Amino acid sequence: MSLEEFWRYYRIIERGTVVSLEEFEKDDILKRDIREAIASLYKLILNLSRKVSNNEGEDLIWDLAKKNIINPSLIQEYLDVIRIVKNVNKVSDDILYSMLVRIMEDLEQLYFSIIKFINH
Repeated sequence: MSLEEFWRYYRIIERGTVVSLEEFEKDDILKRDIREAIASLYKLILNLSRKVSNNEGEDLIWDLAKKNIINPSLIQEYLDVIRIVKNVNKVSDDILYSMLVRIMEDLEQLYFSIIKFINH
């Protein structure tokens, strides 16, 4: 997985943060692109995480915390975001919109925490 790929998906998600909720809800193409980017970003993180864990979803978060790859105080934060990310196509537009920044920040933090652990 390349860093370029990570940032490409990240920037797509970021596009949703610069429009209003009303614009977001009306733009089916934007919503589709963002949902696809979130799912793709999560897949990239799962692929990367396989270097340190055989788990996925919530089990992955617990395993990363046990291995001190992520800060245990952030477990609930990650669990909340992972639940949404895993079901991104079932989440309502208004909930997704309200979570975009949190999703971006948490997935970025998760990605770089795993990278840091692998590189040390």
